[in-house]
Amino acid sequence: MEFPTEQDLLQYLEQHAYAAAFSDILDEMGYRSQAVSPDTPIRPLCDTFVSMGRAVTLLNAPDTNEEEPYELVIKCIDALSPGSILVTTGEEHLTTGIMGELTATALRVKKCRGAIVNGYTRDSRKLINMGYPTFAWGSSPIDTTGRVRVVDYNIPITIGGVIITPGDLVFADLDGIMVIPRAAEKEVIDKVLDRIGTENAVRRELAEGKAMSEVWSRYRVL
Repeated sequence: MEFPTEQDLLQYLEQHAYAAAFSDILDEMGYRSQAVSPDTPIRPLCDTFVSMGRAVTLLNAPDTNEEEPYELVIKCIDALSPGSILVTTGEEHLTTGIMGELTATALRVKKCRGAIVNGYTRDSRKLINMGYPTFAWGSSPIDTTGRVRVVDYNIPITIGGVIITPGDLVFADLDGIMVIPRAAEKEVIDKVLDRIGTENAVRRELAEGKAMSEVWSRYRVL
């Protein structure tokens, strides 16, 4: 299956792929530690949210200085390329909301495909209402100004035991978050596209009443 642009590919995968398919293919290829641990409490704000893009990373840390509180995050967002997915975390546990509706508005204009927040968001109702795919621990009304600021961006970060490097393809849905190794991404995507077709056939035959043993023997997928 060919796609005119990477944006078309990402959109197709958001509509048809799922984290479990990526996880299974990566397992089969020997990459068995690419799923952000489900013990990390990152969940979509809305169950239907799905996002896939190339990681742009932000690192937050406690900081009581109130001058120019958004300096680095503004630089990062203004430099975003279409097809990005923002992945933000903290050096330690933070109770502030490190993502919000105004930031999401800017991200959408830059054609950033979503945000993964290893921490809390603000403005959750607005994020849900605007349909911006956001994944987070939950919500916090607490502002970052005078408490927390972005201290670096576009650096490798670790979330749930997985290293996320700027430019890595990341897929997120209700089941979880998968990070696709750069060296294997074409093979992974080709195999995921094949797996989607296979599972569609398996689903159809099971729905028709075929015996599970027969379907398993034919496709070796369940």
